[in-house]
Amino acid sequence: MGALNRVLLIHAEGNTFNNPTLKCILDLLLEHGVAVTIRYPSSVTLMPLLPGITYLPFGRFCRIIKSLFFNRVCSERLSWLSVWIERIFLYKQYDLVIGVDRQGLIEAGLLFRMTGTPFVFFSFEILFESETSAAFKSLERTSAQFARQWFVQDEVRAMHLQRENDLDPATRTILPLASSGPGVTGSGRLRDRLGVPFEKKVAIVMGSLSAWSMTREIISSVVTWPDEWVLVVHERYGQTTNTLEALGLGVDVIPEGKVFLSSHAASMVDEMGEILAGISTGFAFYRPDYSSIYTGRNLEYLGLASGKISTFMRYGVPTIMNEIGLYADLAREHGFGLVARDAADIGALLPLLADSSWGEKARGFYDEHLDFTNYRDLVWEKFHVEEMNKCGA
Repeated sequence: MGALNRVLLIHAEGNTFNNPTLKCILDLLLEHGVAVTIRYPSSVTLMPLLPGITYLPFGRFCRIIKSLFFNRVCSERLSWLSVWIERIFLYKQYDLVIGVDRQGLIEAGLLFRMTGTPFVFFSFEILFESETSAAFKSLERTSAQFARQWFVQDEVRAMHLQRENDLDPATRTILPLASSGPGVTGSGRLRDRLGVPFEKKVAIVMGSLSAWSMTREIISSVVTWPDEWVLVVHERYGQTTNTLEALGLGVDVIPEGKVFLSSHAASMVDEMGEILAGISTGFAFYRPDYSSIYTGRNLEYLGLASGKISTFMRYGVPTIMNEIGLYADLAREHGFGLVARDAADIGALLPLLADSSWGEKARGFYDEHLDFTNYRDLVWEKFHVEEMNKCGA
């Protein structure tokens, strides 16, 4: 097998270390001695300094230009120019390019056409022509035909992604959105740092605090909860207070002693032990609001693309969720969580989680079906240049 020495990862969302799969991919590459360069936009997201990783961030001006060329004008010629400039002035020789979501796919495809460097495509967001335009999707579809492999979380999302991007089903790999190995908790606990009384049971809402994640409804429901239960609210980047204020939930309207706000931010998604230690349940509510191309059909067909649910299960934390399709069906079947009609049902469901078997089943489902460890050898094979050339386009 040929050597895989240098990899370029293009991730326009920029939260690489907050994505369970991408964090595992980085670990896998580094373990094999591969040097990784990450192209991403500067943001509040933490990007830890690690040996073997080179960062190529771009600022606000470049972000505006990329958005104009790729998303508004949807011009292949201008998009080509943008990538050509970066190739000349920024990029080295790479053995493989990893394109993440739309921007990564398009840029990786253009680099392939310029240099012949093979690329793989990771999808975490599916954008639909019915919510964008034919011109918008054309750039994706042109690049998609050159992808040597593409990775998606489950059969439901694979069906829609294949249809929307004209991808070759023969080069598909199913890879659930999850971390690697069991979650480990230490002696430190976020709940203690926040002053939660020892005798209280704690539920947590974390990740994206927004209208589509029903944050307001979850917080409002606490008035109906049993006395022994409290809520921790944890925005993934530590911006909890500001994010809630943007939703119209200032500290003056949040029930004191019942809701605790976290400003803590983990540098990596697989370092959630302190946050989830002593947590009895987590919430994963998704409600498509169709206010953007990311919060419509992309959420309607969520499948196994919920990083918070897999993270809860990794630490043996059962999940209360709403009717979100595949995960809701699996929760009923395997007993790793409860399904609510809406947030108002939470108070009635919390007492049902007193049995420790819920957490055991959550960890068991993660171990058997989600853990990246189960897929790492397959992913490495798909990455290998000579192996890809055997099955490439």
